[in-house]
Amino acid sequence: MNKKIQEFIKKYFSIYNLVIVGLIIIIIVSLIIIIKPQEGKRKQKTVDGVKVVTSKIKEDEKITEKEARKLTVKQFKRIGENINEGDLQVTLIQRSGEEYYYIVSPKNTIEIRIIGGEVTRINSVIVE
Repeated sequence: MNKKIQEFIKKYFSIYNLVIVGLIIIIIVSLIIIIKPQEGKRKQKTVDGVKVVTSKIKEDEKITEKEARKLTVKQFKRIGENINEGDLQVTLIQRSGEEYYYIVSPKNTIEIRIIGGEVTRINSVIVE
């Protein structure tokens, strides 16, 4: 029995096999580290420290005006303004070749990029 275990260890736990397994583990960990930052690519806070509501729209999809209004209501509630979707004024603007919804309430403004549904400005403060 002892001889069989020694042969098994020599056969499968050689230095070559251990190096190959180690390299595979290093490659997998490296890929996880490289891919993970791309998931959290969306901006989270303004310069003032206001947390930004994120949409469930993928980065290559367009957000509708209705979805942008809902996102705006959520964001304004987070900063302390309770407002209905009907009270918002929506304007389509273009900056640097990209289209945005510029949404205005009595107290606040918000800018949402149409492609990707990303909030880019709140009260004219850039989201970082």
